Amino acid sequence: MKGIVTSFLCGLLFFLALKPDPDTEMTVVNLNIRYDNPEDGKNKWENRIPIVRSYFNQANPDLIGFQEVTYRQLKDLEKILPAYGFVGKGRKDGIKGGEYNPIFYRKDRFQLLANATFWLSETPEKPGSIGWDAQLPRIVSWAKLKDGESGKIIFHFNTHFDNKGMDSRFKSVDLLAGKIDEIAGASPVICTGDFNIRKDHPRYGKQPYRHLIDSFSRRLQMESAEFAAEKVISAGATGNGFEENWQERPPNAVDYIFVNPQFKIGTYQVDKIIDKGVFIADHWPVVAKMVFSNP
Repeated sequence: MKGIVTSFLCGLLFFLALKPDPDTEMTVVNLNIRYDNPEDGKNKWENRIPIVRSYFNQANPDLIGFQEVTYRQLKDLEKILPAYGFVGKGRKDGIKGGEYNPIFYRKDRFQLLANATFWLSETPEKPGSIGWDAQLPRIVSWAKLKDGESGKIIFHFNTHFDNKGMDSRFKSVDLLAGKIDEIAGASPVICTGDFNIRKDHPRYGKQPYRHLIDSFSRRLQMESAEFAAEKVISAGATGNGFEENWQERPPNAVDYIFVNPQFKIGTYQVDKIIDKGVFIADHWPVVAKMVFSNP
């Protein structure tokens, strides 16, 4: 009997050692929130605010990467998410003009050490610059944060690639990978975004997707949270287009969360959020729960 009890206790201690500490586990959400378009009918921003508030109150993430945020929406998100600080600049002028890719972080967990925004173009430091064959200015905002739970320094990069120019998407991958390497080095890195690159493309097949995955893997040892996760709760398409038949869409993601080997992914999921026929956005929130590989 003593041997059985001893074995049980040893097994329990081993299980507890493997189980993530809830204080050091980190929940990251990525969401293209859909810009404030008054022509969106029942899905216009005013109708979606209560859904966004309810979702984030329940999800309670530590870090959030948003895309397509206008200045008006940014001010609304500040009210919706009072426990969070944020970084980011408007892509049009580097101030308030145009859409933001803001990063929201829990103020009770993280200390902001540094942040900046650069443009996906041949002149990354020039506000409003448009790169290659892109239709619009595209940006990356990043934050250097100290995690109060672990004491570790992490970097979070958040982006939104162009949806028209294919050359710009290839070159944006290269520029972003180079900047992550330059800015973050060997530190723990999270990269979120709407990359506008799906697993296949009517004209280019798998080439853009393979370039994204291979470049991040080869240059940064970064992997998509979907493939790094111990458990995939739900996957598939991350866009819905506000379409009633969204379930019939091909299961191709465009929104990703990448991490480097400093993180271990526990779960990955795509949350389908609709309330009384109103969508949270024209994309779904993508969620990854993770811990540090070396606590």
